[in-house]
Amino acid sequence: MMKKGIAVLASALMLAAAVSGCGKSEVLDGTQTAATLDDTTNMTLGEFNLLLRYQEAQTETYYSSLFGSTNIYAQDMSGTGTIYGETAKDTLLDQFKEMYVLEAEAPNYGVELTDEEKAAITETASQFLSDNTNKVKEAMGVDQETVERVLTLATIQEKMYDALTADVDTEVSDEEAAQKRIAYVYISASGTETDEDGNIIDLTDEQKEEIKTELQAILDDAAESGDLNAAVDAANENRDEDDQLSVSEITYGADSTTPVQEVRDAADQLQDGEVSSVVETETGYYGIQMVSTFDEEATEEEKDNIVQDRRNTLYQEQCDTLEEQHTFTPVDSVLDQLTFDRIYLMETNAQ
Repeated sequence: MMKKGIAVLASALMLAAAVSGCGKSEVLDGTQTAATLDDTTNMTLGEFNLLLRYQEAQTETYYSSLFGSTNIYAQDMSGTGTIYGETAKDTLLDQFKEMYVLEAEAPNYGVELTDEEKAAITETASQFLSDNTNKVKEAMGVDQETVERVLTLATIQEKMYDALTADVDTEVSDEEAAQKRIAYVYISASGTETDEDGNIIDLTDEQKEEIKTELQAILDDAAESGDLNAAVDAANENRDEDDQLSVSEITYGADSTTPVQEVRDAADQLQDGEVSSVVETETGYYGIQMVSTFDEEATEEEKDNIVQDRRNTLYQEQCDTLEEQHTFTPVDSVLDQLTFDRIYLMETNAQ
């Protein structure tokens, strides 16, 4: 699903020149038909480009904060010969198909917008246009009507999600959702020293045995005191300040993939308060204490997760069924006008 209806657009965008876009002005005719639903309802290029560029700006801003100036949408991220922007276009086109189908089906489910929602959409669209420069708006091919249209589609989609999943099964047994909570201490089996070329020097078998011996001593102490945290604190008194150990906690259930399988298998043998022996994995060594074989809070959270997964699955099944009853025809020659020679970013000083 898209983000919640009228909250889809919340920030201004900034159009930055990419390698081949420097110095060029760009005005897109957003009124062109980019796709049709049932050969009667038109999706305009401006509608599609608005969310395409908004998503692009979010992605580019995130990656530029990590790696500096970049143009992810113009790169072949998958190594298949297709740039990421084209993949994003295809994905977004599927999302728009869903939105248009849901709008067409909304009357059959009694879904309509309230006067308050319509007013909020108008206000949000006005604010978005006010926050963005003419250069950005012309490049996206959007006006008040276009932005309101996208927000309307997104809001209807949100309301249709509730309608299509109203009958979801919300009953989840304790057994199905049961979560255990463990505390653990971990020591890596990777070396910390490097050779003259900067490569990490592997630990020797003797060094690994020393680690296991130290960890087992911690676990023996924890088994006697019943407190893994205290045992680790005591061990840290003999370790360098930059080499201190710490205790972490994590919950897991029958369908969990974390922590690693070896840790889950060892933990499953423990009762509340019990401590494991050293657990060896590919990356290092774990010592485990079972905090609770049935963590009520985590189990309740897992019940919510299970219901949400059911809801999402039901929603997608319902959408697929509805989409089979409609035809959605993209106009490739129009969509091909959307290229990725410019970078869109989120405007950091937008309110």
